[in-house]
Amino acid sequence: MDNTALALLPLALAYIMFTLGTGLKPSDFKVIASHPKAFFVGLVNQVIFVPLVALVVVLVMVPPPAMAFGIMLISFCPGGVTSNILTYYAKGNVALSVALTGVVSLLSVVTLPIFITVAFDHFMQDQAGSISAVKIGLVMFLLTTLPVTLGMLARYKFTNFMIRRSGTLNGLASIFFVLIVFAAIASNWALLQSQLANIGVELILMIMGLFVLSILTSQLFKLSWFDTKTISIETSIQNSTTAITLAPIIMGTAAGLPAIALPAAVYGVLMYVVALPVIALIRNKSG
Repeated sequence: MDNTALALLPLALAYIMFTLGTGLKPSDFKVIASHPKAFFVGLVNQVIFVPLVALVVVLVMVPPPAMAFGIMLISFCPGGVTSNILTYYAKGNVALSVALTGVVSLLSVVTLPIFITVAFDHFMQDQAGSISAVKIGLVMFLLTTLPVTLGMLARYKFTNFMIRRSGTLNGLASIFFVLIVFAAIASNWALLQSQLANIGVELILMIMGLFVLSILTSQLFKLSWFDTKTISIETSIQNSTTAITLAPIIMGTAAGLPAIALPAAVYGVLMYVVALPVIALIRNKSG
């Protein structure tokens, strides 16, 4: 990946987050009041249990430091619009999915800098230099929180236009997502060939573990299958674009995507491989 393409990554992420915002409206967050227990379970799963499951996988499988940190990095990222679409396909609570995606995305401006700094200091301690939580927080604000907020404002000010153009906006966002994933894979092709067997197993274990854990926690709190399906998808689907875009910023590289971006790219593919069959099994389950 050349310098120009690398420089466009943040713009692509900002656009994707803007499209997320254009799909949000204030009424979407009413589900927090109407389904407080389901929202709480989903929020805890997404913010706390996803990194914990990733940490268990990393500690058990012991991948190389860069791969370990990359796995942790993707676990820190929020879900994306994809989780909302998959929830719709699974006949789940789309309003809950949208609310969780929006809130966790906005929270990531605080959670991501903290988690990334701790994980980097642990797994990448042999790397020269250090990273700044403040810098990452500022980057997250500019690339996620601000675009989401502007998207919501655009939806409020130009409601009819945004609704009419939602298909085009989301389609372009999907193209950007695919291009970013493939760019990360292409930049680390040799590493992928040597690590695919290991990293593939580790990420599949992580995704399957997230599905199982999220279903168990939802059932523990006696949530309906309508909400359980939603939380399991929201917990297991991560925003790979965020992790890939942050990777060169974290490593301070100006050319080419660093190795820590590879787990996110592979996750962006494998999450569909695991999720779609699971969704096909649970979509018609209602109780």
